[in-house]
Amino acid sequence: MSRDQSATLSLPLVPEVPLPAAPLAPRPGSLVFHQVFARLSADPSPALTLFTGAGRISSLALPFAALFTARGETVAVAEAANCFNLYRLTEWARRHGREPLELLNRLRIARSFNPFQLAVILEHMGGEMARYQATRLIVTGLPDCLYDEEMSEMEARSTMARCRQRLEHLASQATVLAFAESPPHPVAGRARFQDSLVALAHTVFEIHPTAPVAFVPTKAPGLVSVSHTNLGYNCPEQSQAHGH
Repeated sequence: MSRDQSATLSLPLVPEVPLPAAPLAPRPGSLVFHQVFARLSADPSPALTLFTGAGRISSLALPFAALFTARGETVAVAEAANCFNLYRLTEWARRHGREPLELLNRLRIARSFNPFQLAVILEHMGGEMARYQATRLIVTGLPDCLYDEEMSEMEARSTMARCRQRLEHLASQATVLAFAESPPHPVAGRARFQDSLVALAHTVFEIHPTAPVAFVPTKAPGLVSVSHTNLGYNCPEQSQAHGH
């Protein structure tokens, strides 16, 4: 598959997932999927791009992975949100006249079923990416998997610290896309987990379930960043914008 051929690829089917009711008006300064993908494709520099929002936003990780693999890139995935439905990727590839195995073979997925497994996966991910020459890393379910009320506060903090440390190292070596869903219930001090990823990220987009899906830059060098206090949707208020 040549890069010229992949340039004509149309937007993959965004998974139909239950999201909060969308506001009627588009959010200020928002981008659409292809604009965000084009921005990421044009700049392969090592960095963390974080996507936040309410609902099953992690399902948007699959369309990003699909287009990267269609460009001929190998994508590593640390999957903790159970959102990678490979049947959908196979179906999409066939609709666009592509060989499904060609895309599937460029995906290296490590699935975790608890936060401790995710920490171990991230600790070994650098070596796996080098082994398969992966150019991108997608991470889902962090810090969402740490919101489990049966997990003690000490265990949650310790596991988050391990994951964040490894994510910081990986983002210094490769392009990383992480999808962090807002907690479905009050999580007390664990709300700071997402804030720590925002601080680590080079770019942050808040996802809104408009039609088309809106990506609002809340921390994005080179773009007009929108203050959380101006958004008033999907996330707790912050005292100021993260953008520069």
